Amino acid sequence: MSRKLLVPLLSSTLLLATSAWAEVPQVKQVPEKPVIEFKDGTKAKALFLKTIKTRFENQKMGEMHKGWLCSKSSDMVWNKKVYSIFSGKLAKAFRDELESAHFPTPVKSEAIFESSAEDDQPSEDLQVGIFIKEVNANFCVKSAETEGGVYLKIFWQVFSPQAQKVVYQATTEGTYQPGELVKTLPDDFFVNAFKAATRNLLAQQGLYDTITSTEVLKPKVADPKIVKLERIKPLDEPLAKNITSLRAAVVTVTGETGSGSGFFISKEGHLLTNYHVVGSQKFLKLKLSTGRELVGEVLRSDKTLDVALLKAEQTEVTPLAVRSTESNIGEDVFVLGSPLGEKFNTTLTKGILSGYRSFKDHRYLQSDVSILPGNSGGPLLDPRGSVLGITVAGLGAKGLAGMNFFIPIQDALEKLGIELQGDKKP
Repeated sequence: MSRKLLVPLLSSTLLLATSAWAEVPQVKQVPEKPVIEFKDGTKAKALFLKTIKTRFENQKMGEMHKGWLCSKSSDMVWNKKVYSIFSGKLAKAFRDELESAHFPTPVKSEAIFESSAEDDQPSEDLQVGIFIKEVNANFCVKSAETEGGVYLKIFWQVFSPQAQKVVYQATTEGTYQPGELVKTLPDDFFVNAFKAATRNLLAQQGLYDTITSTEVLKPKVADPKIVKLERIKPLDEPLAKNITSLRAAVVTVTGETGSGSGFFISKEGHLLTNYHVVGSQKFLKLKLSTGRELVGEVLRSDKTLDVALLKAEQTEVTPLAVRSTESNIGEDVFVLGSPLGEKFNTTLTKGILSGYRSFKDHRYLQSDVSILPGNSGGPLLDPRGSVLGITVAGLGAKGLAGMNFFIPIQDALEKLGIELQGDKKP
């Protein structure tokens, strides 16, 4: 073979080999289920996307390739900048998928002035909230063309303002990977993956049954005066011998304005924290000591005493026992919580009970045990690990030794209308 023919042949072979080395990795492929389409005349509640949440851990979510050969340029990191390029398009994308499947959507108003006659009445439309749990994205961008794919895993909750509760929840996945260069930028890949996850939601019989049900969506009846929970048996051994179990019952509660602590008091997933930790939010992220994350729903709260009752899904965590007798001045006490956020979760500190104090018609326990703002909502424990009170960081004389305060646990239970049933043992 002549040299003139050999050089182009070698160049072509090298180019093909280089192209093979630079293939854009595929993301997880998720099959799509057939969407349940509404037939004419079917009555159902309208859905709209109200809340979008996620977490940013600055971890690698994929690869960004550039250039004619798509040679690897850099890792892609999941952060606020990436999230911002597509998040504003999700509400419309959700509505588009609903309309395509003939699901009911809220009627768009063209009125200049809205009537205020029904402002105090809960809307009949169902609010949808999503939590983006997992993201994987790989791209090769060539000018205005993009090759690659996006995978999303989404946790959905449907909330009824009338019933004042979550009426349906599910987790779905979605993938968009066209397999060739398309004339679009990466943000549309995220939107299309979200649409795929939405279609898999609309394929679920449970969602269809929920929004067409008349029983599930009845207006909320006033809460019973008492929430009855099974009393947890106190530990037989000192706190130090059960510290792993006790730590597991304490969680980091994260809301829009920061984080605090909370602790389980029932096997069904009920937990207590401060009102100022949850604020006006209905749902918050809970992070266990193992790293597992849950969603907590605020069932009741009281701003004056600064207490709140939340409910999460049932776990294998052993709840904390609640002490039924008053604690004694001079008794050793312990605090578990997440000072300065989840990085220092389940931190244990020790002190003594210094006294009982009153502020603004409420009683508080005073102790010299060390606390920081992230401890808010965490438990004050006796030497056997039973709950004596709830931490209220920042109350009273800030910065002075021995001037940390706690809400007596019996006062908190009474204010929230919680009754513990079973043997009353210290």
